Amino acid sequence: MGDFYEMFFEDAELASKLLEITLTSRNKREPSPVPMCGVPAKAIQNYIRRLIDKGYKVAICDQIEAPSMDKGLVKRDVVRVITPGMIIENEFLDEKTNNYVLALALNNDAIGLSYL
Repeated sequence: MGDFYEMFFEDAELASKLLEITLTSRNKREPSPVPMCGVPAKAIQNYIRRLIDKGYKVAICDQIEAPSMDKGLVKRDVVRVITPGMIIENEFLDEKTNNYVLALALNNDAIGLSYL
């Protein structure tokens, strides 16, 4: 039914409360079911924004290989990290608020500074 970003274990329990989404579980018949929740990929920006506004960091993991036919594990990796202190994506910036970025580079006896 479309692509989803899923969260598991403690992340799922916390996200389900913060985002007001349904908490479910995998392996429900096992002695220790795995808590999980998910959000549609097409709405991910809205959910990320809500977490950032609450002061949380968000790590986005994507598949980095095609899924195999044998239904085994698919390799995934962190492709993006968004934090409240370093937001550079326009979709997460508040247009009604001033937004600044400062970069500092130290090199032996010199300091470089860039301010936007």
